Amino acid sequence: MATATSNIDDLLQCPICLDILQDPKVLDCQHTFCANCLKVHLASIERNHGSSNFMDCPTCRLRSNLINNSIDSLPGNYIVRDIIERQYGTTTPERPPGYAQQIQDRIQKMQKEEDVGFDLEKYIKPAAAALLGILGGLLLAKGAKKMFNDKK
Repeated sequence: MATATSNIDDLLQCPICLDILQDPKVLDCQHTFCANCLKVHLASIERNHGSSNFMDCPTCRLRSNLINNSIDSLPGNYIVRDIIERQYGTTTPERPPGYAQQIQDRIQKMQKEEDVGFDLEKYIKPAAAALLGILGGLLLAKGAKKMFNDKK
């Protein structure tokens, strides 16, 4: 059975880096993330789609507006920050040795995968096959309807 402390830890965990929230920022949808995690997320969006004054939530995809395309323009989640400070003091809880490096490695791996590019072929071939199947079905239905009408 989970303890109350571990349940609180789960609520105070960033969905991106899976660490206790650092400088928690809240999006319009009320999901909270580390400011640095959101900056990495925004940078990946900008690399793929260019700069804009909005960002989609990594959790629910609801759009949040940004001022000057800056994560710093998002409001801080002061309630979460206060809970973290009361729960752990002014520092975050101790993590196993090498934990921070594992998170950095994960972020770098994600960035490298995004730099390599998006494998469109992986998605286009199944979509094209599905579209051809639909078109074939429509043509077959149209032919069957014409045959039915011709027999009348």
